[in-house]
Amino acid sequence: MRNMSMTCPLEEQQSSHPDAKVILPSQAPPPPTNAALKSYMYAPESLPPRQDPLLHFIVNLLMRDGKRATAERYIANMMGHMGKLTNTDPLPLVYEAVELAKPVLRMQSRKQGGKTMQVPIPLNERQSTRRAIMWIIEASRRRADRDISRRLAVEMLAVLEGNSSVLSRKDEQHKIGTINRANASVRI
Repeated sequence: MRNMSMTCPLEEQQSSHPDAKVILPSQAPPPPTNAALKSYMYAPESLPPRQDPLLHFIVNLLMRDGKRATAERYIANMMGHMGKLTNTDPLPLVYEAVELAKPVLRMQSRKQGGKTMQVPIPLNERQSTRRAIMWIIEASRRRADRDISRRLAVEMLAVLEGNSSVLSRKDEQHKIGTINRANASVRI
């Protein structure tokens, strides 16, 4: 029989890292250090928009004349403004704002006989996300501020607070769809 020395993985880990401390489930974790406190300031070089699909989508819809770096800088600055205004991580706020602004359907006109009818058509996830982002961008363009990133940040926060024109536009769309739901069976 071979003689095997059995060592605990925890002991090996402690011996390899002399200043590492093991925290048992019954113990309270140590207070966070200054390095562990997270700053919610984003800069163009610290925020990689290509990694997050929603931010990538917003960049693509905001981009004009193929200037992706400019659109990425606007989004990074928007995230920084949102972080300053709310003092929280802005990425979940962006997701929540877009989710609140998403419409479920769109209306399409169909001429049948001598009259035109509005036919409600359901939107898939990508279509509703795109429409919500476009509505937010359009509403931010109507704001008075000169800086586009600040306008976008304020508009996203207005959607979250419930006092944005985007939400009234979504409600109006759904109201028209509800009124014309009898036309849903009409073939387009």
